[in-house]
Amino acid sequence: MNASLRAFSLAFLLAPGALAQPALRSATDPASLSDATAPPSLVDLTHRGLWYGLETTFASIKPHDTSAGPQPRFFAWSTRAEGEWSLRPRRWYAGLAHSLGYGRPAQGDAGALLVGYPEVWTRAVWSSRSGLAYGGGLSAVLPIFQRAPDSNEARVAESVRVVRPWDFAPFAENTFSIQPYLDARIIDGNVTFQLRQGFVLQGLVAEARLPDLNVVSRTTLYLGYQPTHALALGLEFQEVYFISTDFDSACRARQVVCDDSMRAVFAVSPSIRLLTRAFQPSLSAMIPFDRTLFDSVQSYWAIRLGLGAVYDD
Repeated sequence: MNASLRAFSLAFLLAPGALAQPALRSATDPASLSDATAPPSLVDLTHRGLWYGLETTFASIKPHDTSAGPQPRFFAWSTRAEGEWSLRPRRWYAGLAHSLGYGRPAQGDAGALLVGYPEVWTRAVWSSRSGLAYGGGLSAVLPIFQRAPDSNEARVAESVRVVRPWDFAPFAENTFSIQPYLDARIIDGNVTFQLRQGFVLQGLVAEARLPDLNVVSRTTLYLGYQPTHALALGLEFQEVYFISTDFDSACRARQVVCDDSMRAVFAVSPSIRLLTRAFQPSLSAMIPFDRTLFDSVQSYWAIRLGLGAVYDD
């Protein structure tokens, strides 16, 4: 009897402490998720708060040869600044991006500084501690000003946008773009695989009639490896495929015959990224293979410098 009384008394004394312990968090509880790496061209799908990114691409571009002979390479650069805010922690996000560029026409000498159209978006994501995440979003590129199609700036834009082929919409003059996409990510130990598959739906806003719709497919594949907690090595693959668009005007400008091989554009980008709680600088290269965007230039190679900063809400 005394033994039973002592056991009851011990349980009574320990019960409040046991009840005061917090319950184990669900595997999908946003508070239980940790930061993850991402390709330089995309943000961490489940970042914890405010994300600010600045990426600058420096490119050496080789134009097509002309009847006068081989043309010399020229320099171009583009900068993209973006911010993304969590509307609901690690679930809903909204963002804004703006681009600048500099270059010269593929056939010409007059360089120009370009201001790209702004891009706004919202997206949602579901994720768990197991490393699985998937979701989707919708962005819009807003033509808040018009650029004359035959102007020097428009010809410069044709050169500048080839070095970021998946992000050509901000430099597509007088064009409104809607960009839906799906995201997926798998993390297995030190290895990360991420996919973004989307479309660009474009129409000219400078025409009085309802514009013809251009449809472009965009695919980003990323394979990352973290040898240490603070370092990520990655390989990014980009594909842009023009499902429905006007190639005739681009071909006439170069006096070449159009064919379906011009519809697909590919580029590969190896990268290295430093991961800290607040800052994520990155260095990557951009190397095309086969044709460039719209076959506007013969070839290019580029170096990308990125700096991301993430803060708690």
